[in-house]
Amino acid sequence: MKTIIKLLTWLAANTRLLYAFLVALLIHVTLIAAFGWIKIGVNRPRIVASFDAGVLPPPAADRNAQGPNAASHDFDYNGPTLGAGGGTMGKGPGGNPTAGGGTVESYQAHLTTPSAQVGQESIANVIGVVSDSATAIARPDGGPTGVGLTTLGGLGDIAIGTAGIKGPGGGILGARMGAQRASNLNQYNGSTETEGAVVAGLRWLKAHQEANGSWRCGGSTAAGTALATLAFLGHGETPDSTEFGDTVSKALDYLSIHVGGDGLVSDASQDYIGGDSQGLVALALSEGYAMTQSPVLRDPLERSLNGIIRGQSAAKANAQHVGGWRYRPSSDDSDVSVTGWMIMALTSARAAGLNVPPEVCDKAAKFLWNMYDVKDPGFGYQSPERSPSMTAIGVFCQQLLGNGKDQRIQAALDYLREQRVEWDKTQGDYVLYGWYYITQAMFQGGGSYWQYWNREIRDTLIKKQRADGRWMPPPNSTMETRELAATPAYSTSLGALILEVYYRCPPVDQRIGQRNGATGRIAPKDSATTAPNQGRQQF
Repeated sequence: MKTIIKLLTWLAANTRLLYAFLVALLIHVTLIAAFGWIKIGVNRPRIVASFDAGVLPPPAADRNAQGPNAASHDFDYNGPTLGAGGGTMGKGPGGNPTAGGGTVESYQAHLTTPSAQVGQESIANVIGVVSDSATAIARPDGGPTGVGLTTLGGLGDIAIGTAGIKGPGGGILGARMGAQRASNLNQYNGSTETEGAVVAGLRWLKAHQEANGSWRCGGSTAAGTALATLAFLGHGETPDSTEFGDTVSKALDYLSIHVGGDGLVSDASQDYIGGDSQGLVALALSEGYAMTQSPVLRDPLERSLNGIIRGQSAAKANAQHVGGWRYRPSSDDSDVSVTGWMIMALTSARAAGLNVPPEVCDKAAKFLWNMYDVKDPGFGYQSPERSPSMTAIGVFCQQLLGNGKDQRIQAALDYLREQRVEWDKTQGDYVLYGWYYITQAMFQGGGSYWQYWNREIRDTLIKKQRADGRWMPPPNSTMETRELAATPAYSTSLGALILEVYYRCPPVDQRIGQRNGATGRIAPKDSATTAPNQGRQQF
């Protein structure tokens, strides 16, 4: 200690030496720090950002069976292999189903797995994956044709569809493709088999479309074309669809040019399905317009609706028939079958945003009630009695008109629940036609009604579909086998429409708030048309 004190005393006495000592000390400290930093930098490991090319698995919560997306998970699908071909057996858009020589691939389609991509086109059959690139392409001028397809004449230079609009237009038709379709299939007990049957049916229809875009159907080509078009639209197919776009384009073109200046369908006849041409064509045009928002379709749609509304005002010989429709606009009587298609066309058009006078629907509802048999709850063809098919039409149309909770409708649903689907035994004039309407009515009825009927109809239709994808009418369906079996576009379209029920149109109760411009209102307090204290939502 004494030595250090002596050293400091000596340095203090020698100022220059003290300054030199401090400077040397500072330099050595700086050098030591610098060399130490360089050493650390050289030996420090280099960290480089990297990303795994694999797709991360979905969050654990997404796999929760009780989660909000549970209905869309692990939707099994066995379908035809679709490659890069184009008409080749089993390949590409336009390829034949597996019965024609294609191979089958089996896998699980999950909305968040790598396989659920646009490139895996067969997945679109189940969950309807939408291609951003395809839907973003502006449509060519001309008729309602798909991208790159031949323009069809006769419809002017307005393009159908809207660039950048994905899916079938949303709204009440939004469940026809995309994740919601998979969800609905699970929620309402559809299956991969029902979807496979629908696609096979559509492929048969595509292969048997006439060059002018039509399908033959007994005595009314327009009616057959409308039915087939509805089957494609019901599956979410539009003129932009990869596989069926050209088919839908030609069909819509044919329907559009067969609506005359007076709004009437040009080939409507007085026989069987032909008498329903007006309503069927208007319904197909309204759904086509809702899914494309094409001005090309709006004009013929509006004209066809005007023709329907004028026909309702025709003088009737029987006061009970006021408010209904028959085969001809000037008919002095009405029937429930023709009226059913007219009501569906009107409600569909209103949902698409067109103006339909409320009184037209009120009159139609009153006509249906006039055909209701109070003693044996159900609807008759032209008088108050009941049959399964007419009851189903009456129930479904009253459901569309907002009267589904009426006690009379509940009683009629109980009667429909007594019906059976016995393909080789059920007798009648229009068995398949009746089953189509029962399917719609029971689906809207929901609950135990739908659970029962879905078990009856679903597996039977799958089993009775021919290997080439078509359906034939049930053997004991008198008129259908005699007049329509030669043109199975009729029965194939109905078969596809029945199996599309899971997503084609949601239950009416879910449509409130989704309607385009339609507002709810309370029906007049009329005991003949409305149950006591029952508010009615106008669809």
